[in-house]
Amino acid sequence: MNGINNYIYSTFNVKSYMKKLTLFVIVCAFYSCGSAKYDYFFDTGKELDFSTGKWIMNRTVSNSKKFDTQLYYNSVEDFKKILGDSLIEIHTLRASKLIAPEIKFNLSDLELKELRKATDCDYIINIGGNVISDGAGSIGFEGETSSNRASVSVAIYDLNLGELISSSQVYGKTLPNQEPIFPDDKSVPSINPSPHMIMLNGARKLIHKYQKNRLN
Repeated sequence: MNGINNYIYSTFNVKSYMKKLTLFVIVCAFYSCGSAKYDYFFDTGKELDFSTGKWIMNRTVSNSKKFDTQLYYNSVEDFKKILGDSLIEIHTLRASKLIAPEIKFNLSDLELKELRKATDCDYIINIGGNVISDGAGSIGFEGETSSNRASVSVAIYDLNLGELISSSQVYGKTLPNQEPIFPDDKSVPSINPSPHMIMLNGARKLIHKYQKNRLN
């Protein structure tokens, strides 16, 4: 009888574990889940006046082959919330103006003057993403010390003055020793956001800082 009870108990535990593991895999499909810590740095221009002028959104640059395009679309969407119709995408300008096929993240005085002349706009927003480390992967186990890390930088230039008016960064990484998804079962691992998702989330959070600290 004890053998039967042990078998039933063992089978129940296996089924219970498999249900949890199945749920875990489903949640992993939405691997934007999980937690990460973000630190923000403003070298200059934490508070800007967005109420006047025409603002160019340059193409974003990143080393993420998976989400480079998504970084751009998210950035346009989030800055639109601040600037509305004053935000103009660079490809829209190229349809009617002669503009270089690639505009660098860091711009010289001469390049700023040329952009002002070519675009007839007042500001340009550059955003760059960097996937730093995928050390922790998507699944984290108890006691693991590796982390997923990414950063995002924003550079905003005044084309009339020919100078950088805002420079900021956000640095994000997964939290070590996260609680497992099922706290009652330490054998089931926790979920880590990928460094690509940390990059996307970090960009949105950094742009939100601009919205929160806007002067107008």
